[in-house]
Amino acid sequence: MEKSKKIITHVLVIFSLISIGYAFGKNSVSKEQMPAFTTNQGGDYVAVYYLHSSFRCVTCNTIEQMTIELLEQSYAKERHTELIRWDEIDFQEHEAIAKKFDVIASCIVVAWVENGKVKDFQRLDDVWTLMKEPRAFDAYVSDAIDSYLNEMEVQQ
Repeated sequence: MEKSKKIITHVLVIFSLISIGYAFGKNSVSKEQMPAFTTNQGGDYVAVYYLHSSFRCVTCNTIEQMTIELLEQSYAKERHTELIRWDEIDFQEHEAIAKKFDVIASCIVVAWVENGKVKDFQRLDDVWTLMKEPRAFDAYVSDAIDSYLNEMEVQQ
């Protein structure tokens, strides 16, 4: 009986450690998937920011992944030419950005950057409700991106 208790205790400890490791692993998305463009921050471009808290749930990671996939599939050319730039930012660590975009929860922000300064932005809070509808999610994010791309084109 004593040997059974030790085995069960060890199994439970191992299970707990694996569960904790899995939980932490799920809450960090690999930055290698889509690196941020940090060179040449001047000029005009559309910035797509994923602003998140230090702890990220499965839903947060899904929203980030859906946005990355949209950018890879629909805006590869614009990403390559740096007309669209992606970045993920912990808004709890970067409070100035949270204040600038009025962020209190994880969200996507699409910003029109002109000569290195944010000219206008849209905070896309509805990504949370559209997450389970991929087409509507993509259309919502694309509409914000396209509106700034079109405005930039008109100005040139």
